[in-house]
Amino acid sequence: MSKFLHFLKMGIVKSKFLVFIVISVIWTLVPQKLPTSTYDYTRWLYRVRDWENGGEIYERLFRVKSWKSKLPDIGDFFKWRFSKRHFRSSGKSYVRTFLMESCKAEFAHWMIILSSPVFLLLGGPKAFFEFFLLSTVLNLPYIIIQRYNRPRMIRLLDKEAQSAYELAPAKSA
Repeated sequence: MSKFLHFLKMGIVKSKFLVFIVISVIWTLVPQKLPTSTYDYTRWLYRVRDWENGGEIYERLFRVKSWKSKLPDIGDFFKWRFSKRHFRSSGKSYVRTFLMESCKAEFAHWMIILSSPVFLLLGGPKAFFEFFLLSTVLNLPYIIIQRYNRPRMIRLLDKEAQSAYELAPAKSA
């Protein structure tokens, strides 16, 4: 009988992990279907905060530069997805796309974490806590990377805009 209970318990644990994977896949795909205006870097969720000190807080607290390139990027697995692993151009269009994709990634990772209450229904408070912890540990590093990179990309856009302004011919009166 105890082997049966053990088998049953393992099946429940496996099904919870399957649900976690399905939730993660859904929240990876959903952002692709939402309007691009959802990912405006000036919106509340994505806006750079003063306390982030241009992203430097993430380097100071988490040493993000030392590990961010070691994590997989979804573009590594799906070539149809925009890769954020390497910054390939400082051109305005590319930087804007990179910024939008950064916001998409942050949104998806937050949504995976915020989906944890599903596990209250599947296994009660203990399952919720376990999967909240798991989703936070797996997704927070990606949120940190997006929050670290975004101010640098915005500075590039601002620099590009400033250069364009300086190069514009003066209007005669």
